[in-house]
This record gives sequence, C-alpha cells and structure tokens, in this order.
Amino acid sequence: MHKLAWTVTKRTLLFGIIILFWDLSVGLFKIPDYLLPPPQAIASAVVQDRTILWMHFLETFQKWALGLSCSILIALVLSLVAFSRPSLERVVQRFLVISQAVPYLTVAPLLLLWFGLGALPKIILIILTCSFPIAQLTLSGLQSARAEYSVLATLLRFDLMMALRQLYLPAAVPSFLNGVKISVTYAFVSTVLAELIGSEAGLGVYLSRAQSAYRTDRVLAVVCLIVVFSLLCTWIVGLFSKRILFWEVRKHV
Repeated sequence: MHKLAWTVTKRTLLFGIIILFWDLSVGLFKIPDYLLPPPQAIASAVVQDRTILWMHFLETFQKWALGLSCSILIALVLSLVAFSRPSLERVVQRFLVISQAVPYLTVAPLLLLWFGLGALPKIILIILTCSFPIAQLTLSGLQSARAEYSVLATLLRFDLMMALRQLYLPAAVPSFLNGVKISVTYAFVSTVLAELIGSEAGLGVYLSRAQSAYRTDRVLAVVCLIVVFSLLCTWIVGLFSKRILFWEVRKHV
C-alpha cells in the first residue's frame, strides 16, 4: 500500500512539474495560443465541452472495446491453431506479417469506402492492428512453455490437449497479457485514426472539427484524453497481471 502511494505521489509530482514548465514556457517565450495554448486553456476547453466530449468518447470507447475483444479472440484462435498444428504455423505467421506490412493510412480509407462510416471499418482496423502482437507473443509463450515442460508432459503421459490445458496455457499467460498491454493503446489510437479519416461520431470527429476551426486547445484536449486513457488502460492491465500471476512473482524470489 505504501509502495503504491509513493508511486502515485512521484507520478503526480512529475505531472505537476511538466504542467508548470509548460505554462512558464508559453508565458516566457510568448507563444501564440494557436500554436501552443497554456494548460489552463486546455482545461477550460475540456470543461466547456465536457458534454460533447463525453458523448464522442463513449462512441470511440464502444468501438475500441468491441474491436479489442474481437482482436483478443482472433489472436488466441490463431496462436492455438499455429501451436497445435505445426504444418499451419508458417501460414499463420505469414498472415500475421502481411497484416502488419500494409500501411494503415492506406487501409483505413479503403475500409471506409467498402463498409461505410459505421463501426465495422473501425473494428476491422483494430483487428488488423492488434491481433499481431497478441498472437505473436502468445505463440512465443506457448512455444517456450513446450520447450520447458515437454519432458514433464511426457512423464505425466499428457496428450497435447491435456498438456495445453494444464501446462502450456498457464505458462503462456504472461506473454498473452504483455500482448494485451501493447494492444490496448494501439486499439484506441487506431479507432481515433479511423474516425479522423471518416466517421459520424467519436473523438476523431471532434478532433477533425477542432482542427478545421484552428482550435488548438480542443485538439490538445483530445490528445490529452487519449494519453490519459491509454495510460489508465496500461496500468489496469499491469495491475491485473500482478494479481493473477502470483506464481511468476514467487518464481523469481
């Protein structure tokens, strides 16, 4: 408890120092508001637009949650198929690599042309962005577990499914959670990017309108909101990992 309080205190102090330096720099160098507004201007924009910002945030959050859930499910299926069927591993690996080789700035407009301005193209973009790190890290975790526990599985006379359930999957959970920790941020940024290119509602729409109106304070308000949400999600996944991976902590004691 004391360690958590000290961590929160240190991060709060660091955040306060950054805000103070930002405010002093804007006043000292007389930077125009349209280039870099002071922190209080951004806070004022958040307060003034809190209702519409919340509405757009909920729209983006729904797409993010659905897209991330689909990404996790697809990544687990792909990693298990590649692990259980060595003959298909190379096919799955190539599919994952190809999904990362295509620039998303070119894919997003095509998805919007094919599927319209609804939630579907955003969800597909999230899946393309996030399935790779989760599947790749989970597969690596499963392969490492097999290399470490295959002898034990043979001695216990486990078949593949029993060994997967009792040995390999629990050992691969840390790798899986590392992939999720990476993807929670990727998914939210991908959603906003797709909305920025074309959407009916969401933070990307608010960001596009603020940019068109040269409201730098509102643009930075959205950026700060994205950063805060991403850090919060990363912290939650990390906290969840510490709660359920107690055996990994004891292993290194």
